[in-house]
Amino acid sequence: MRKVLCGLIFCLFCLLACYNKPADIKGTLQEWLGKEILFPVNDSINYEDMFIEWDYAVVSYLDSAGCFDCKLNFRKWKEVMMELRESGNKKIGCLLILQSPYTDRIASFMKWDRYEDPVYFDEENSFCKLNKLPSENMFHTYLLSKDHRIVAIGNPVLNPKVKELYQKIIQGKPLQDKDDKKKVQTTVSLDTTALSLGKFPWQEGQQTTFRLKNTGEKPLVIQDVVTSCGCLTVDYPQEPVQPGKEAVLRMTYKADNPGYFNKAATVYCNAENSPIKLRVSGNAE
Repeated sequence: MRKVLCGLIFCLFCLLACYNKPADIKGTLQEWLGKEILFPVNDSINYEDMFIEWDYAVVSYLDSAGCFDCKLNFRKWKEVMMELRESGNKKIGCLLILQSPYTDRIASFMKWDRYEDPVYFDEENSFCKLNKLPSENMFHTYLLSKDHRIVAIGNPVLNPKVKELYQKIIQGKPLQDKDDKKKVQTTVSLDTTALSLGKFPWQEGQQTTFRLKNTGEKPLVIQDVVTSCGCLTVDYPQEPVQPGKEAVLRMTYKADNPGYFNKAATVYCNAENSPIKLRVSGNAE
């Protein structure tokens, strides 16, 4: 059991280390993996009944700090949960706990996207207080066992590598593939990792491009591009990019409101320095 836990800590550390201080991540993982998550007493949701039906559950807490719409994407949650549920013969639940005053607005988004998994509106922030959650958002999403204990940490919607790890746990597969070192990798170069769109009318969408040149000897394959906000979308090549050629990532930003912005897009590919984080900033007036 200890060997499995050490392997899980190592895997999660590798997946999350690019987002924060490595020492902080390792310590938090050691503290939280295996911990029991507590749920507030609530008349509208019976957590015990839900977990009786589930073998595993993905539980994610989202607070109202910052751009709430950037954090919540019901359509993406539906896609990811469908993939996790198709991973094997296990029953996988999903529970989103939202600390936000915009209940009517969120409910309309749920109806529009036909989102049917349970959602708990925690206006008093009871869940966070009860569990004394870490301040970093990366530690607010968990894969829980039937007895409410954390078996993995990380948001599978924002990080496809976390999704793959969840799938392995659900399927009972080894956390580390023996063939990982044999996987085809290449190298890429970029002129820049940050671009400014300058000033523009906030009602008008703006476009820009990043170019990833395949400088290695193997084809470049872009597996996924995850943006930090729904207002930033990315089109990227689905086919392998041959050595010496460029992958053109076309980014479109459509502001919801006027103001300065600084958004990120994380590129997951078979390059040695993957994931690659790109940033787009500007001032929508």
